[in-house]
Amino acid sequence: MYAPQRVLDMSILRNEVVHQKENGRRSFHLHPWRIPYIDTPAQKEFNTFIYGFTWEDPEVDVKYLKLTDSDTMFVITSAGDNALHYAISSSPRVIHCVDMNPCQGHLLELKLASIYSLQYADFFSMFGLGYHPNFRELLNTKIAPHLSSSAYQFWCTNVKAFSSSFYLQGYSGWAVKTFKLLFRLAGLKKDIERMCNCDTIAEQLDVWLNKVRPVMLSPFVVAILKSPVFCWNALGVPMNQRKMLMDEGSIYEYVRDTLDPILSSYLLKTQNYFYRLVLLGQYSPSCCPEYVTLSGFNALKNNNGQLLDTFRIHTDSIFNVLHGMAACSISRSLVMDHLDWFSEDSEVVRDEIAELHRVLVPGGSVFWRSAAKNPWYVLVFKRSGFAVEPVSVRKGTEIALDRVNMYASFWKATKV
Repeated sequence: MYAPQRVLDMSILRNEVVHQKENGRRSFHLHPWRIPYIDTPAQKEFNTFIYGFTWEDPEVDVKYLKLTDSDTMFVITSAGDNALHYAISSSPRVIHCVDMNPCQGHLLELKLASIYSLQYADFFSMFGLGYHPNFRELLNTKIAPHLSSSAYQFWCTNVKAFSSSFYLQGYSGWAVKTFKLLFRLAGLKKDIERMCNCDTIAEQLDVWLNKVRPVMLSPFVVAILKSPVFCWNALGVPMNQRKMLMDEGSIYEYVRDTLDPILSSYLLKTQNYFYRLVLLGQYSPSCCPEYVTLSGFNALKNNNGQLLDTFRIHTDSIFNVLHGMAACSISRSLVMDHLDWFSEDSEVVRDEIAELHRVLVPGGSVFWRSAAKNPWYVLVFKRSGFAVEPVSVRKGTEIALDRVNMYASFWKATKV
């Protein structure tokens, strides 16, 4: 019989003890970030992270979440980018980050520990440029004391992740690699660079319409994007979500309705770090996630990293984490597109929504995005005691819903 091995042992205590000077005396502080977890056979199947960057727009989230410093959040970890944005923008009391894949937790831990222990130049090199020639030295001499033992072991094994481009790692890295290869084969490398550095929307649209768009909407690229293998291994889109997307239109229409509004609404040079990263493989100081900016980095690092201690990283299923929480203990939740992953006969969705209702305070809200304009599980929320309303629904090529614009709808459910 399989006997699970607890990841937390005495080495985590040795690794996580931080010596701080307070009033001339040395005190000890144990980072509360990583919640101890059981390393199950299911979790051992994950040998890397799926998402090296987060593909949802946190500025739009913050607009509708209406966070305060008294809120307690429940979010999906992903790459941690958006959770860090919420901390910087609103300083909620606690942010519970949940992911079944322990490697996603290792990535968020690395970001927290790096902010705590590094200077901005080193941090930007790692997570802005995706490259640092001395990552091994930084890991062992500065970052390691602030990592759990499991996270430290993971990054020791993957110490070469920052030797070329971090954003080529993980499953999401396959998407970046694929498009880099496609642009090179199509002779678009210089056009892509030019499009990402235009100073006006008019210039950007000219390059997009006359050079890049004909390739991105070509039958060859559409066929690649239609492949279920590519959808999962490169884009992280599972079969059920892919079906929802294709039930409402063709892949050609989906790509057109996603990209045309983006290129006519946001400058890739300064306003849209999501597509800039995919197209160029790195951020710039003027176009990057909030936690990678100097001001965002300093906000997280100031006061001895006080904001960092709002994070709790859970390594388990959403249902299990919710089930272990007290009733009425969460005020805001954002579960991304997670519910799209399940079929209509799935009990998981019904159980999760029931647990969300239990843990949310009266008047508390849960937000999500969907590949469908009217996802089937809206009815499950309503039957579970939620008032549901669409925040925004995509309408052809009229306007981009946000800086990603890859989801057909954004929803809010409020516990009544």
